[in-house]
Amino acid sequence: MSIRRKFRIISLQFLYAQHLSKMDSNQVEKNMLQSIEELHNLYISLLCLILKIRESILTNNGNNKNFIQKKFACNSVIKILSNNEYLIQEYYSSEKKEKILWKKQDEYFFVLLQDLLQVMYTSHLCKKYFDHPSSSFEEEKKFIIKYYKNFIIPNKKLIGYAEDLYINGQENLCIAHSMVCKTLQFIKHSTPSNFRLYNIYKNNENIKFIIDLYRNTIFHKKEFNDLISTISNNWDIKRISVIDLIILQMSICEFLYFPNIPPKATMNEYIEITKIFCTEKSKIFINGILDQIFKLLHKKNKIFKEGKGLTK
Repeated sequence: MSIRRKFRIISLQFLYAQHLSKMDSNQVEKNMLQSIEELHNLYISLLCLILKIRESILTNNGNNKNFIQKKFACNSVIKILSNNEYLIQEYYSSEKKEKILWKKQDEYFFVLLQDLLQVMYTSHLCKKYFDHPSSSFEEEKKFIIKYYKNFIIPNKKLIGYAEDLYINGQENLCIAHSMVCKTLQFIKHSTPSNFRLYNIYKNNENIKFIIDLYRNTIFHKKEFNDLISTISNNWDIKRISVIDLIILQMSICEFLYFPNIPPKATMNEYIEITKIFCTEKSKIFINGILDQIFKLLHKKNKIFKEGKGLTK
């Protein structure tokens, strides 16, 4: 899942929350940006968790499992990650201290760490990896990604911790896990120490996208609803489910107010989003309405795309 789709989903969730709560849209926007900051902190925390596992292994000497531990600690992908300049800065920065989950070194983290270490000695996946004295870089990468997906992502203690600490904990945890896996997959043998991590909260282009999408969808809501009503043969807009309606509004918003995004990309993205949030009947309805709206706007020359031309 692309970062932009994740941002569309976040915007959808907060537009939905604003509709239901009738809360001031500016306050909901602040909550949305806070959620994005928390997503960033959670992503960094999960990367730091991998480093904390490695750190714990390196400081644990003199037992029969030492070879196994050292092989994990010397994993080439983890070593490259541990040298990342941005991650080191985030982890050791005093102002970030309270935002990194594992800085507190509390009892909860100790139990979580023990869980994650224990599977190294008992799981078939780890045993298969550790049984080979040497592994290629790609084998080491494959192992750490599988370890992460099989043991860190489903860990119930981690899920509960994120839900307790963050407003949008469970949803952000899923997104952050995806970002971590993509980061691990990106790392190559030649990757330098200054390689860029996802920095969605400080990326002006990403923040501008989600704010513009949120604000324009609210500001032009009546315009979008009139268009939807016309295309659906003046069907009462109130009969459309809220989530379906917001997805349609956001799609039209991108057609009209995001000249750098091709219409085909917009349609594909929101059709994928309907697979997550909508019923089969809703997916068919949204797909049909979007197709007709695009054709109408195209016919009236209302869709302008910078440097890309129209997508037909």
